[in-house]
Amino acid sequence: MADKLTASEAVYGFAGWLTTREEQTVMSSKDDAAVIAELVNEFCETNDLDFPRSDWSDRLKHPVSK
Repeated sequence: MADKLTASEAVYGFAGWLTTREEQTVMSSKDDAAVIAELVNEFCETNDLDFPRSDWSDRLKHPVSK
């Protein structure tokens, strides 16, 4: 199990990957989320990350915008 990325490593790795891609990725509440969802899926599959549990959003907390 030591070979698997931790959750925080995956988040940092995903953000790093987005910032090094040639294509721009636009993300906001006004944009279509399909593109980012596809990129998340691609990153997870590439890194052999587990598929989210059905109740994953019950434990999710978003930072409050300032």
